[in-house]
Formats: sequence, C-alpha cells, structure tokens
Amino acid sequence: MRVDLPSIRSLGFAGQSPSLLSDWRVGAILQATALRDARTGELWLKIADLKYPARIASGEGDGPVDGERLTLRVLRNSPVLALETLSSERNVSDNVATDALRKYLPRQASPAPLVSNLAWIANGKGSAEQLPPSVTQAAARLWQALPDAATLTDPRGLQNAIARSGTFLESTLATADRRMLAAAVANDVKALMLNLTRVLRDHGARPSSATTDSAMHSPVPLTRGPLTSLPAAPATLAVLDTPAEQMNELARQTDGAVSRMTALQVSNAPQDTPPPSILLELPMRHGDRASVIRLRIERDQSRQHESGGSDSWTMEAALDLGAIGALHARVTLAGHRIGVQLRAESPTVVNTLLARSSELESMLREAGLEIDRVVCLHGMPAGDAGIRTTRLLDVRA
Repeated sequence: MRVDLPSIRSLGFAGQSPSLLSDWRVGAILQATALRDARTGELWLKIADLKYPARIASGEGDGPVDGERLTLRVLRNSPVLALETLSSERNVSDNVATDALRKYLPRQASPAPLVSNLAWIANGKGSAEQLPPSVTQAAARLWQALPDAATLTDPRGLQNAIARSGTFLESTLATADRRMLAAAVANDVKALMLNLTRVLRDHGARPSSATTDSAMHSPVPLTRGPLTSLPAAPATLAVLDTPAEQMNELARQTDGAVSRMTALQVSNAPQDTPPPSILLELPMRHGDRASVIRLRIERDQSRQHESGGSDSWTMEAALDLGAIGALHARVTLAGHRIGVQLRAESPTVVNTLLARSSELESMLREAGLEIDRVVCLHGMPAGDAGIRTTRLLDVRA
C-alpha cells in the first residue's frame, strides 16, 4: 500500500520539526500511527508526535484503520512525499471479547433497581403520574414485556422468555426476515430498554446527574464462576422529589442494565476452551413486584458415554427470595437420567423443599425420566475452580 503526504515544506511542517528533515530522504524508514476522523474518515499519520494529513494512492483500497501502526519507507520526496507500507499492525486486541468487557463492565449495574422502579411506575405509586406520558408509556411497555413468574414454569413459556431476554437481539436483527423483524423485536427486553433510554434522553434525562446513591453489589456478569443470585432492590424513584431527578435516576439504571446485558452477551461468546455455556438474567414479574432470576445452561460433550452417546446438559438457576435469602437449583440431564440439587440459605425453605421432593420425583418419572438423585441442601454452592481469569486491567508500568 502507498500513502502520499503533501510536501512537508509546502505545509510549513519543516519549521515545526527540523529534526525530521533527514527522515524524508528516499529510502528512510519511518514509524507511524494512522488516525481517522470519526466523522469524515479523513486520514492522518502521526509521526514523532506530529500529525500529517495523508491520502491513499488511487486503487490502493481503503487504507489503514484508526490506531493501526505502520512501518513506512520513503519512496520519493518530490513533488509529493510518497511512502510505501512495509508492515502494519492493527492496534486492536486479539481478544475482542476482553476489549468489550473492559468497556462495558465498569458501566454495568444490576437490573434489580430498574425493574423495581418499573413496577413502581406501572402501579402508579407515589408521584409516578408526574412523569412525562411518553416516559411512562415506554416504561410500561418494558414492564409488560417482562415474563410473569408463572410462565417460567412452563417449558414453552421459558423458551419464549429466553428468546426475548435481549441476549439474542443482535442475532435476530441480523438474521430475521424483514417482514418478521418488527414483531421479533417488539417485545425484546433489550430493545425496549434501548427505547426507554432514547425516550428519557429526549426529555433531557442525564444519567450522570442522578443524585441517589443506589449502587449495590452484584455478581460480575461472566459465564464462569459460581452462579449467585442478584439481590432484590427497592424502588429508588420513591425517594426522589422531582420528575427530573426521577428521569435522571431511571436513565442511569437503564444504561447500567443495558451495559450489563451487553457484557453478558460478550461473556457468552465462544471461548478458547469448552464446555459451551450461556448465562442469562431474566427480570420477571410476580404480582406488583419484580425480581431477577439468573440462569446458566451448559452442554458437556465429554460425558456422552454416560448417556448412550447423548450430550449431557446442566441448567442452574439462582433467585433471591428477599428476607429469607437465596435459592439455587442445579439440574443435570444425561440422556434420560436426571439429577436435581436444590439449595437454600434458609433452613425453613430447605425443610419445605425436602417435604415436597417426593412430588418432584413423581413428576419427573411421569415425564419418562430416570431419577439419578434429588437432594435438598442448606447453603449456597462453593466457588467454581473454572472461573474465568480474563485480565481486564493491565497493571504494568
């Protein structure tokens, strides 16, 4: 590839950097970084801390991308400075997923406060009616798109909820038939979150101006590691006095929830090592309240010999039950053999699960499954030795 620069002398650059004059001799080797104007795409070359406008020789293609490092050789220096590319190295990480996580993880926030505020708005509590109608309508559409807890007990209902969870939005946009596209995204949770963000910004909401300190600890949205529940949260809009404050808070929470969902999507991208795994977080309605259930689905092909050649599947679920603590379920399916492990932080919940475990076994047998085991335990699962070790911060000086 050949890159041309206008004459250094004609642009007056020589006076700014006389030490570079010798570098423009024919045959000289230069190190440069390509810079692109984000709006116009105009190309500049940064050489020795100075920027020079550049153009690509005709027929040479689009040229380097922003941040690409170039090793150049001077072909001629009159009437135009012509540079030949000897090598290039794009200044992007080989691990695109890691770069995306660096971008979205610092901005992510638990969706639990957002869904609590959606419930508060949907039920017309407090001063919710003072919000602009378009904001309450966008919030109501998002609230109604959340699956009802009862529908998640039905296989088809769970399937539909996962499909509309926002995890597959971009895939749907890329592959759906044009005639089906509008219907496909009309009830998609991420699409409706993005719509709420747009409506809030149209009304002047600024996430950075949110005044409440409702930040809460939540597990990092990475695929590997123990599946812990997301703590429930109160409706923070109830303690804010003005619609402007409420919209700022709602915008901050929506931005955080979208960033978290995007981080989850990145984490679900295929990694270098198996097993394939997908992590989802499903906000759900139950009555006039809301909570978030976390799901992880994994396929383990290494256990095919145990299931007559069929893949082995594991599904985990974690849910915060409020004052009585968390509930965790782990179901493994290998062929027609199934195992169930239920855990709870509350001894009372454990005793209730034990008392009804025989009902669960009967239901599984009626479905044609062979029971491996059904156990009910006190306490949450221990950490996973396979936790992802992605380095998100380079601590080298």
